[in-house]
Parts: sequence; structure tokens; C-alpha cells
Amino acid sequence: MNATDVKSQLEILKKQLNKISKELKEVSDEMIDGGFSEVPIFVAHQENAQIGELLFDRTEFGFAYSINASTLERLIELNIIQNDKIDDFKKAVGDPRKQYCVLWLSGPLSNFIFMPFKVAK
Repeated sequence: MNATDVKSQLEILKKQLNKISKELKEVSDEMIDGGFSEVPIFVAHQENAQIGELLFDRTEFGFAYSINASTLERLIELNIIQNDKIDDFKKAVGDPRKQYCVLWLSGPLSNFIFMPFKVAK
């Protein structure tokens, strides 16, 4: 995938995430308030990623990406985030009540994306 394709796919993902930001905020708050995780992480994928619980199936909702809910703790267990990088990762995430983290799996690429929750005014 070339840089133009990556940028195009990232824009598609961002538009999708903006459409469901309210729902992601609700899930994130429930995970934090329920003591499931200090840092919820959403996984965006086009194949059957076995990380977390499916929230939005891309075919059911007409999205480019399916979205799963997972946790920082689970990503550490899977060695996606190494123990010596946890503090740096938490700093990058910032306040999980104000912004959220997405593990974007797109073909051979995987990146973390940080997005602010869109709050209705």
C-alpha cells in the first residue's frame, strides 16, 4: 500500500469514527466506570480480528471497517504493547475520557490513532 492509499484509507476511517464517536464514548466510559480498563482501545479492521469484542460489523453497518472494543491490558497480554512502553503509551493516549485510541489494522499495516471524542453541543 503506497502513501496515497494509506492516507485515503485513514481519511475513510476517521470519517467512520466521527459518525460513531458518541457510541464509542459511551462504551469507553462504561469500560472505565465498570473497572474493566483504565484505557479502552478500539480495534478497526477489515478482516476478522480476534482482539476484543465486536461492536460494529462493517457489513451490517455499511462501514469500511469493523470496530472491536479491547483494553490496554489485553494488548499488553498479546505483546502488541511491550511492558517497557506502557508509560509512554499512556502519555500518548492522554485522558481516555476526552480522546480514544484506535488500533488500526489495514493489510500489512498497523498503527495507533488517537482521536478526540466528538461531543454534541
